[in-house]
Amino acid sequence: MIKITNLNFKNQTIETIEVNGEMVDNLEIKLTKTKFNIVIVKDKKIIKKEIKKKDDIVDVIIEDTMEVVEDIVVEDIVVEDIKEEVIEKVTLAKIKDLLKEHIPKKNTLDSYGRTIMQVFEYFKVQTIHELLEQDIIHYIEKKYESISTIKTKLCAMYKVYKIFNIESELFKNKIDYYAKKQTLYQDEHKELNKKTTQEGDAIIAYFENKLAELETTIQEDNWTHQNQLYCILKIYLTYGVMRPSELLDLKITECDEGNENINYYNVWTKELIIHNHKNDRKGVKVIQITDVKLRTILKLGLGNYLITSQNDALYQSSSAFTKMFKKEFNDYTPYCLRKAISSKCIAEGDIEKIKKLEHNQGHSLNVILEHYNVYSNAS
Repeated sequence: MIKITNLNFKNQTIETIEVNGEMVDNLEIKLTKTKFNIVIVKDKKIIKKEIKKKDDIVDVIIEDTMEVVEDIVVEDIVVEDIKEEVIEKVTLAKIKDLLKEHIPKKNTLDSYGRTIMQVFEYFKVQTIHELLEQDIIHYIEKKYESISTIKTKLCAMYKVYKIFNIESELFKNKIDYYAKKQTLYQDEHKELNKKTTQEGDAIIAYFENKLAELETTIQEDNWTHQNQLYCILKIYLTYGVMRPSELLDLKITECDEGNENINYYNVWTKELIIHNHKNDRKGVKVIQITDVKLRTILKLGLGNYLITSQNDALYQSSSAFTKMFKKEFNDYTPYCLRKAISSKCIAEGDIEKIKKLEHNQGHSLNVILEHYNVYSNAS
């Protein structure tokens, strides 16, 4: 009888091997992530066995008659026909490269990338195979309080595991658990979290006043940061608050040709053309700019990007843009204005305005009602 203790496929280790209660040294083994092959020689007897993985860590007992082999030489024993599974050491850099291939949405890519980096830095590991799902889940649950954040972080890790074809029922079940918990939480707090319409109107009034201030700073011979902020606010207040990711690298141009894969504004057709957006599977989003003042200012930026930093550099992420926006506008984010405008539109009940918001902001009426109609308490 052969007894193998703590056969660990994940780490490719074995604690002990005993034959009939005695430790053995004369053996040859091949251990991969999925198979374990062993050849043991004891007292001129030999046994060959292959064990396939069912669980990561197991104890194994083999009861078998050992074959008697005359004059066998231990050094000549080889385990034949074993095709060892090559496990690539998947580093953080490799993961980031593969995420770019599998996640087309920049915001999601940035969010998932941050999560992976945080996990690697916390556990101080070099490759993903050094991580255990249960440890990652415990770390995320302990670090974050928000149900939504926990679910997003778990989704990021689960995406990596799926890319490398690593099965993880733990992640799958946990994500499902937090998805249900989030739904119940939102339903319970939906009405409790409603704010007054006056609060939403005050936010809109604040931005209208800021727009009027910016209009006095416009320079007609230079594409300044103030000009850019004016255009951003004018777009938001007139056409709806688009996601920051749709405007980050939006180019102001005078032609459509050659711009099929970018977001841009055509000064001649007077259209915002949004190829890259959250719902781009539904096709290109086209917004006709009818405001004459806005069209005039946008034309000043011909050949430039709609929004850049004070150093004329593009914002590298939505969070970087939002950070700038909060600094410029009293700690408000674009989504504060988005909620205020959406709530006001719903309260007014203007179907044409609601349809315009659905198209321009990229949300269905149901989503607007569920997540953005927060200023509807008349008290």
